[in-house]
Amino acid sequence: MTKKNILITICIAAATVFAAGCSTVGGLGGNLASERDSEKITPAEFKLAETEGKIVVFVIQPGWIKSPMDLRILLTTSINAALVAKVEIKKERLTEYADIQKIRMTMAEDKKDDPVEIVQKLNAQYVLAVQITDFDLSTFAEKNFYNGMMLTKTCLYDAKGEKIWPSSEGCREVTVGFETEAGTMQSSVERLSNAAAFCITRYLYNCKLANFHITEEQKELDTYK
Repeated sequence: MTKKNILITICIAAATVFAAGCSTVGGLGGNLASERDSEKITPAEFKLAETEGKIVVFVIQPGWIKSPMDLRILLTTSINAALVAKVEIKKERLTEYADIQKIRMTMAEDKKDDPVEIVQKLNAQYVLAVQITDFDLSTFAEKNFYNGMMLTKTCLYDAKGEKIWPSSEGCREVTVGFETEAGTMQSSVERLSNAAAFCITRYLYNCKLANFHITEEQKELDTYK
């Protein structure tokens, strides 16, 4: 083999090794980038876990909104569960719906749906006021197939009635729903309640970007109204 051929062979081998090395580094870089993306977070709009004192989740369901089950009970339960599991609020800081209902029964009719009156009666420091503004659950000719939607508006107030979240004007509006899913009436309403609870509470802690959106969302971005 001539010196020229030897040099050519060496150059080809070196190029092959270099290309393989770049490929490996590129693969590692891509994996590292993916890992970094999975760790990205959507910062909390208000860090509820950093507060102290009792918190009341107060759900308002206007009389004209008809539902097969009391949405106030289900949504209160779902939001309380999300506050414990996701926001890391201690369970003892929260109030059960039954205790809220007892207080409401002692209040004047025009005060029963006032979240500030409720928070003061319960000696709490914060009230997460959730108003259900629309709800629908429909079934089809096929047995046990449903579609549904729920729309809510949420604000967080302190015991003095000052709104502390969201910081912009109005309340956070969330719409969730699903189409033509097999299930029962109860499981369908629970699914809507759990989805609404997640979409409401995700703004109160640093939520991973990869987990921020769920399939039940009906809008790309929530709005303030």
